[in-house]
Amino acid sequence: MTKTERVQQCNRAIAVIASVGRRFFSQDADQTRMERPRVSRFELDERGRIWFVDRWNGERIYVAYKYWGREFSEGGTLRSLVCAMRDYVRDERNTIPFGHFGPWPQTICDGDLWGYGKDMTEVRRRISDIFNEEPGK
Repeated sequence: MTKTERVQQCNRAIAVIASVGRRFFSQDADQTRMERPRVSRFELDERGRIWFVDRWNGERIYVAYKYWGREFSEGGTLRSLVCAMRDYVRDERNTIPFGHFGPWPQTICDGDLWGYGKDMTEVRRRISDIFNEEPGK
C-alpha cells in the first residue's frame, strides 16, 4: 500500500470520528451544526512529507516536527491518535493501535474516554472496516 493510500485511509477514519458523537476533528464539534464544517485531514506535499490540516484554523501542521502539538486544536488523547496515524502513514509496518478507540475500563472516565457514548461502538466498527481489522485488536 502506498503512502497516499495510507493517508486516504487515515482521512476516512478521521471523517468517521468527525461525523458522530461529539464530532471531534470537525469544525462544528460541540457547537451548532454547520452546513459544511471543515474536517481535519492529513496531506502529503510534493516531497512526501506528512502534514495535518487542523479543523479549527485550516492551517497545515508539519507533524514530523518535535513540537508540532502547539498548533493542534484537539486534546492530548487525539494528539496521540494523530501521532499513531502519522507513524502508520510514514511506514506501513506500523499499525494504529485500536486501544485508541476503546473500549476502556470503567476506571477511565466511566469507560467513555471520548464522551461518545453508544456512538463509540459505531466508530470502532467503521474504523475497523477501514483498516481491515477486527474491533478491539
